[in-house]
Amino acid sequence: MDNEELLNAWLQLGCIIDNQRLVTDLPFNEALVCGILFRAGEPLTASDLCTRTRILKSQMNAILRSLESKGFLARRPSVRDGRRVELELLPAGVERYNASHRHTLVLVDRLTARLGEEKTRSLTLLLTEAAQAFDQIIKEV
Repeated sequence: MDNEELLNAWLQLGCIIDNQRLVTDLPFNEALVCGILFRAGEPLTASDLCTRTRILKSQMNAILRSLESKGFLARRPSVRDGRRVELELLPAGVERYNASHRHTLVLVDRLTARLGEEKTRSLTLLLTEAAQAFDQIIKEV
């Protein structure tokens, strides 16, 4: 396989994922932010989210304002450091994220059924390894 074939497969998958609305009820980036906050296990700031998602600060602020206006997110002063503003996913945000996430998992289950357990496991490992490698390459540039 040459680089063009890999790039084509990557772009094709990216386009399908972006254009088929795997996430329902929320714009993709809002669902992404809700998912990160849901799984974080610790308070996060807008800067933390920018680092994790590589979304620009101006775009992140728009996402956070939208989530706040929907009643899904609140900003709170940090208990440990009053200069920090931490983000809290509110119950309505958790509920909406969970509904969207369940829909996405149904699609992933269908993909697993088509590919089989072994190929799905291999794909997961390869995608994880590729993401980590690409992250390192980007940092080196």
